Amino acid sequence: MKLLTFLFIACGYVGIAQYNGNPLIISHGQMELTYYDAPTVGTPYLDEIYKKGTTIISNNSENTRLMRYNAYSDEIEFLSKQDKPLKLLKRENIVVELDGRTYQVFPYRFKSKKVRGYFNPLNEGNVVLYLQPRKRLIPAENLENGYDEIDPAQYLNDFNYYLKIGDKPIEKIDLSKKDILSLLSDRYDELKTYIKKNDLKLRKEADALQLIQYYNDLVAN
Repeated sequence: MKLLTFLFIACGYVGIAQYNGNPLIISHGQMELTYYDAPTVGTPYLDEIYKKGTTIISNNSENTRLMRYNAYSDEIEFLSKQDKPLKLLKRENIVVELDGRTYQVFPYRFKSKKVRGYFNPLNEGNVVLYLQPRKRLIPAENLENGYDEIDPAQYLNDFNYYLKIGDKPIEKIDLSKKDILSLLSDRYDELKTYIKKNDLKLRKEADALQLIQYYNDLVAN
């Protein structure tokens, strides 16, 4: 990550600003302009290594190529026949199978805007729990003065869960009893009894999936 620092020496005044999310030191006097690489911990990718993946277009046409998923920018990158890195079109009729995960595209709300994103289905049925395997970047910490070492920027997991019921839009949820039961309220009493009987902790992904499977079985009969 490139860090731009303005250093002014004299008069004893020092200020701190930001440039591209990184610290910028400003003081009165003579100016020195320096670029350097601020350290960054982690990776924007789920796996940096390109692996064989399959694109399925409109449930029909299939192509196999080397791919990787950029969880920070929410993009699937692939290598062309000339080994040039390219980005896959993010379209709802294109499904990707990569490294044991299925990537499906859905429109969803992000900061009051409608955007498209990749989601991993975690089960099958009328009600599906999806994982959104995103990452976020924590900027390098501000410098106290021109001599301190900076704390590195970090890529951290920022995974979220979404529920899709039939043909309804995908909806963000917390893995919690409140959120799940509110969306599956047509079988509220049966689900509540099942949770208690099986001592399910719905903050656990496996327990949430067990309850959703039970719900799918109920409505299928």
